[in-house]
Amino acid sequence: MIPPGQDGASLEAEAISFTYPSAERAALHEVSLNLEPGQLGCLMGRTGAGKSTLSLCLNGIIPAMQAGEFKGIVRIGADSISAQPVHEIARRVGLLFQDFETQLLCSDVESEVAFGLENAQMPREQMQQRVTEMLELVGLNDLRGRDPATLSGGQKQRLALAAVLAPAPQVIILDEPTTDLDPLGKRELMEVCAQLRDDGITMLMADHEAGRAIGADHLTVLDEGEVAFAGPGDELLSDPDRLRELGTRPLEMPALFAALGLAERPLTPERAAAILSARGWRVDEEAYARLADEDARTDDLGHTLISADEVSYAYPEGGAQALRGVSLRIREGEFVAILGENGSGKTTLAKHLNGLLRPDAGQVTVCGMHTRGARPRQLAHEVGYLFQNPDHQIFAGRVDEEIAFGPRNLGVSEAELRSRVRQVLALVNLEGYEGKDPFVLTKGERQRVALASVLAARPRIIVFDEPTTGLDGPEQEQMMRLLRGLNEAGQTIIFITHCTWAAAEYARRAIVMDEGRIVADVTPRELFGDAGLLAETGQVPPAVAQFSQALDGKALLSIREALRCLRAPTAEGEG
Repeated sequence: MIPPGQDGASLEAEAISFTYPSAERAALHEVSLNLEPGQLGCLMGRTGAGKSTLSLCLNGIIPAMQAGEFKGIVRIGADSISAQPVHEIARRVGLLFQDFETQLLCSDVESEVAFGLENAQMPREQMQQRVTEMLELVGLNDLRGRDPATLSGGQKQRLALAAVLAPAPQVIILDEPTTDLDPLGKRELMEVCAQLRDDGITMLMADHEAGRAIGADHLTVLDEGEVAFAGPGDELLSDPDRLRELGTRPLEMPALFAALGLAERPLTPERAAAILSARGWRVDEEAYARLADEDARTDDLGHTLISADEVSYAYPEGGAQALRGVSLRIREGEFVAILGENGSGKTTLAKHLNGLLRPDAGQVTVCGMHTRGARPRQLAHEVGYLFQNPDHQIFAGRVDEEIAFGPRNLGVSEAELRSRVRQVLALVNLEGYEGKDPFVLTKGERQRVALASVLAARPRIIVFDEPTTGLDGPEQEQMMRLLRGLNEAGQTIIFITHCTWAAAEYARRAIVMDEGRIVADVTPRELFGDAGLLAETGQVPPAVAQFSQALDGKALLSIREALRCLRAPTAEGEG
């Protein structure tokens, strides 16, 4: 249990408006919400809708530390926070930033969690106990001496969350808390939230995933800075069309039942399977066999482009053993998803595939070149790498200059550069953005700028670390369709993901890592149909696969596949 620091408090925002300096429109306009003590609220909306801005208003960072025009009142319990300094508000309102890495300040994990407790002058013995409790809660107790900079993205997010929870605030605001968590970590976070709610802590969670709102006490959806929906979550979650309009990827079960023309809108796979099973629906064996035959096709693949042989790697200065004897082959034209729990070695492996890291033992060969001896320029010509955070690779002040940088360094002429910039901007749907500053764009737009800069160099292989993280529903689907289009045009795509629906629906091969080793190299259908393997590797299948397993023991990977294979009993006609 998490001991509450004090009794729970209500959270009220009354007519909050805020306009950033020089902005053309208000980021928030007359936004109100109200959570009673111990309630869990969910805040949703497309990228740029105002979720992060509202989160900053609720703990006083806006307007105290951000210039702009602010109106409205925020109350914690009966107290307005307008006259309180931010450090005082922070004791009552904990905030996990969307960019959680900016919250990590210390040189080791233990000190990071203790930082806020030291500022609150907590007695040392009590502080040590609290730090241990928080690290155990987020699964990082074994890493307490590690430098946060050496952690994976998901581990950093867990650490930032532990630091926010440690002072036991009355209200906790979580801005996109699951973006970098593996599927098991997401489940564990929701369990933590349920535990906190039982302890009387009031929580508001901003998230792009509709599933986070299941079981929430209240759902608020923002659209262009205004409240577009406020009320019980189930009412909106059961309406897939309305969710799409508001920039959220619908839950798969309501969307499937709508596509089947059925009146019910169950929210969970278990409930959906129970409804259809009771009516005699089944997965057609012949149609399912055709899917399995399609999975097995390799005649459209070319020769091996990347090979790794017994690759091992440990980070310097006492860092973790991140890879342990990894071997694999990637063929031309493949579409590969790399999955695994936080810290399993996914990003470390990916960085070996383009020479960003060189193995301590073993060998990586890319397009005939051993990465140990190849020059970075040679490897960059063959492999384009996109970081999990696009801001780690964007540095130019204009979109067109960012895109031109790579090919210019490869010796491309200015005339050819201009042609390539035009082509890739059209490809990633950013025409007209040439002169814009990348850092004023949305996260999804910055992702596409980073992708365009890689495509402009015309590599044969693209390695993408978490292509959907931090994007809203339409942006996620747009990015994955873009990658599929590139693959269909002959590009080899390797992507790291915790987003199992993206791996299931788009990848043709799934590599699963655990503790620096490859523990599975299978088709997505084999992965998401193997309960033992899923349990062993901490993976959670997408909702459609959970539903089809519960219905008929089969692993359907998308709504499109479900529509191909589901059959109603003859007595019901076509359902």
